[in-house]
Amino acid sequence: MTTPRKLRYAVLGLGRMGQRHALNVAFKTPRAELISVVDPRPISSEWASTSLPPSTKVFQDLKSCLEGSDVDAVLISTETATHAPLTIQALNAGKHVLLEKPISIDVETSRQVVHEAEKFPELKVMVGFSRRFDESYREVKRMIEEGILGQTHLVKSATNDQYDPSGFFVKFATSSGGIFVDCAIHDIDLARWFLLPQSASTTDGMVNKKQVRKVYALGHNVRHPELSRLDDVDNGIGIVEFENDTILVVHANRTMSHGHDCFTEVFGTESKVIVNGNPTLNRIEIRDSHGVRTESTPTYYERFKDAFVTEVNEFTDAVLEGKPVPITLLDSLEAVKVASALQHSYKTGQPVFFGDDGEAILT
Repeated sequence: MTTPRKLRYAVLGLGRMGQRHALNVAFKTPRAELISVVDPRPISSEWASTSLPPSTKVFQDLKSCLEGSDVDAVLISTETATHAPLTIQALNAGKHVLLEKPISIDVETSRQVVHEAEKFPELKVMVGFSRRFDESYREVKRMIEEGILGQTHLVKSATNDQYDPSGFFVKFATSSGGIFVDCAIHDIDLARWFLLPQSASTTDGMVNKKQVRKVYALGHNVRHPELSRLDDVDNGIGIVEFENDTILVVHANRTMSHGHDCFTEVFGTESKVIVNGNPTLNRIEIRDSHGVRTESTPTYYERFKDAFVTEVNEFTDAVLEGKPVPITLLDSLEAVKVASALQHSYKTGQPVFFGDDGEAILT
């Protein structure tokens, strides 16, 4: 009997998310095999030696990995600013790419990745917007498509991270692109998925013109005033007006005391649906001297751990079966455009309008 082919992966970056991706590839993706990991830190090599299959090779950089291990695909989970160059390097080496969001911290670099990928139509590239792989959000998408909500016209969405008194993300903010690019981009992608009648990519590979009319953003720092010197905030509010008269209102923050709290309200003419209105960690109710309460999800991973597994499995299937990936690079580029425009709007205090060519007019 012929052994079914498996997709051979290298995972780049073994930080908090990269470790989880490596474990998912190794143990929760039946059609995949974890061949190697890349991270220059000694502590990452130690973790890999005790947590991953013994056959997993550890490399200091992607070049050494590509020369020293035979892989079909790379999963990139490194610092955001490194996403683009690593993706381009992998593509030029003939590897499929599953990339943590966003493509990059700015529009032009993101566009370069899209153009580079167009040179390799035989290779699959996908940005992992995890919420598109979550069962609840997929159910909302089904309800929209079947007309159960009526005409969908407004999305109110939030990505609210648990407050970290260590200030870990303050150092990270220098290379994250800002709160709208780093956090709100998930909400932006969801709103585009829910509110726009079709994806950014058309049958001829072009992007539909002018999907967004204008955006406006504001924000403030309630826990980390030091972010002000980076033109960033720990609480940001954004409003996006799409060309089809639908609207996204998004709130991103890093200051929630009770845990990771992401929720989405989708308004239709016939009904409204709420996803994750009560961010419970499990189905347990605690009844004690404080009253009746539930535990919250501490981080985004606990909330979306199953979605991350689905994400890598569906990307693996797309490669092995030659199917389209669930999220196109063009969709991911459009999300970066909106997020970057919101970041610019916050910095200038002015709305950002989009031209007929679909590009933000930055002044």
